[in-house]
Amino acid sequence: MPGQYKNQTRRTRGLNRFNDFPEHLKERGWEIQEFIETEPGLWLAVSKDDEGDFPDDFNPWVRCPYGKAGDRLWVRETFFEVYDDQFRPTGKYCYAATHQGYVHVLDEDGGIKINKDGTEASPWKSGIHMPRKAARILLEITEVRIERLLDITPQDARMEGIESVWHDEETDVCLWKDYSGRSNGYIFARTSYFSLWDKLKGAGSSKMNPWVWVIKFKVLTINGELK
Repeated sequence: MPGQYKNQTRRTRGLNRFNDFPEHLKERGWEIQEFIETEPGLWLAVSKDDEGDFPDDFNPWVRCPYGKAGDRLWVRETFFEVYDDQFRPTGKYCYAATHQGYVHVLDEDGGIKINKDGTEASPWKSGIHMPRKAARILLEITEVRIERLLDITPQDARMEGIESVWHDEETDVCLWKDYSGRSNGYIFARTSYFSLWDKLKGAGSSKMNPWVWVIKFKVLTINGELK
């Protein structure tokens, strides 16, 4: 079904000074036209000035925090480590993205462990705390570029992994998920993606049209198996 896979992502990390472009430069007519990669992983902002340069008080250089084409990345996920009945780590892990059903934390007597506030203890840990050895998905970056968020194409929006809520196999027409929950879906993939961006970044964030890293990748392994 369309929209069930993902091979690219958009991020703003490291681009804050370009998205919060100094007002005194705007008032003087300075504006970013594009970014060019001068060497692997190192990018230069080019102005709309005839020379393409910026005043000395603005740093136009930025290094991609995610790497460059050919680099490999491991994916962090919400997870927990599995313990045996003696509360010893087994070296195995469970992942929220694929684990079905509710998981309990058991106390030493085999009962469900309860927090001080009376709620059931959850074993899930944020992906921030995931060790490298627990990662099951390995990616390879195939392309990096910088562009405005609103320049995303319908095809790229689909490659971002947006969900299809309805698909006509004869015509290949789709209805794409409205992540705000205000409608049954969108005809246009780009609109669906912008609703996802706004859900993650805050209402109206997509309309600000920030510069973003576009990271394209391919999946090398899942659970250690080559794809």
